[in-house]
Amino acid sequence: MKLFVNFIKLTFCFFIVIPSFAQTTDSTSYYTSVHYKGSANIVLGEELQGCQFNVISVRDSFLYVQVNVAGIEAGRVLATPDNFLFINKLQKKYYNGDYTLFEHLLEMEIDFVTLQEIFNGAETFPPEGLELTYQRDSLSYEYPFFNLLLCEYYGLSLKLDVKKVTFNTVPEVSATIPKNYTIIDL
Repeated sequence: MKLFVNFIKLTFCFFIVIPSFAQTTDSTSYYTSVHYKGSANIVLGEELQGCQFNVISVRDSFLYVQVNVAGIEAGRVLATPDNFLFINKLQKKYYNGDYTLFEHLLEMEIDFVTLQEIFNGAETFPPEGLELTYQRDSLSYEYPFFNLLLCEYYGLSLKLDVKKVTFNTVPEVSATIPKNYTIIDL
């Protein structure tokens, strides 16, 4: 169960801290979707874990996160305005429902609109306890985007290093629940 809770916290951190869309009054700086890949180092307590991530975000449509650990897919998340799907491939479990999973595990209210504001870089306050530090290199990408992110959240430290970014191109995503997976009961 501890592994599962840690994985949920890791996934939550990805939703809160990975993306930062550019949204300015200059229409040339605006993009409707972003796809990026990179690596992350996560410190939870005394434990250090490295992983790779793949994020696809389409404004007002969906957010998709895939996490791989040691070359093995650990899980996927697909969030839409009406639904939150979490597939834990390590434990062969899934959650498919509303956003109460966050409320239950992290004692925090969150919904798609909140996630979308964070993913769009809107001027919003981060949840209590979350500290973010972005390093941006706008010369490396077509639009301003971060290349390194440091996050602290109640004993969880996350360092994200973005390796590849593609704007306004949406790759195909898959979030099918295998038949032998069991539902996560809250």
